[in-house]
Amino acid sequence: MEFRQIVYFLAISESGTFQKAASQLGLTQPALSKQIFLLEKELGVSVLERGGRSVRLTHEGERFYQYSIRMKELWEEIQNGFSNDNELKGNFSISAGGTVSAWVLPQILKEILKKRPGLSLSVREGDAKETKDAVLKGEVDLGILTGPISEPSLNVLEFLSDRIFPVAAKDHPIFLKKKIRIDDLKKQTFVFFHPGSALRKAVEKKIKSFPKEFGSKIAMELRSVESVIKSLEAGLGIGFLSEYSISPKLKKIKFEDWNTERKFFLCYRKKSGPALALLAEEILRSTEKWRSEKEAT
Repeated sequence: MEFRQIVYFLAISESGTFQKAASQLGLTQPALSKQIFLLEKELGVSVLERGGRSVRLTHEGERFYQYSIRMKELWEEIQNGFSNDNELKGNFSISAGGTVSAWVLPQILKEILKKRPGLSLSVREGDAKETKDAVLKGEVDLGILTGPISEPSLNVLEFLSDRIFPVAAKDHPIFLKKKIRIDDLKKQTFVFFHPGSALRKAVEKKIKSFPKEFGSKIAMELRSVESVIKSLEAGLGIGFLSEYSISPKLKKIKFEDWNTERKFFLCYRKKSGPALALLAEEILRSTEKWRSEKEAT
């Protein structure tokens, strides 16, 4: 068995087709198929179930996938162990929610990649559950999650604080009122994130803390931050957004008793190699610099 065959198997498992995996690996499809055939012959079992254009893992393939992840991690740890401790390089993946992926990470990662030419970073957008599962399963190296987080197998580092505000289009009728109260909001139509969103959960927790029933009329439940912003800009309702994603066409709705903050945490598996700890420190330093510059402007 060759280590490249494990890399090929993982690429097929994660892409779902031989064609996509071959393209990513820079191989022809027949060459890739031959290597997987040799791998299965040596193992004595079929690890992939071919059907139409896509492939699925067999029962044995599911077991071999877990072994393959561990072998890949061990190989990366070996490589990092023989690297200069101050030299951060290699390929790493990050999973985060829509707000962090679109409005926080791009500038931070741009700064890091300038300083680290041997480093390659990819970002996968996912809600809280998707991100946590991806980190725990080893599908991504780092996850950025909303706290609190109680997971013994993860290293958890505070990443960023974020305030959430009710917002609406600048010409929304609610801004005609001299003073906006919670009772005024109850009569409005809302554009919400989908129920699995960490931001939605934070908003609902705050709403439940009000002494009177909120009774909001939900017109939309959307997955992407961009969809929510565009709907709010079109005047389709009132929504709740991170302070980092409020566009110039939107305006904060200020009223008493609204103070909602959430904390993001950087997470990675405790069994990961030293390179991830270095990367996490680099991200935290760049985030602190980015936040200081943002507050100064």
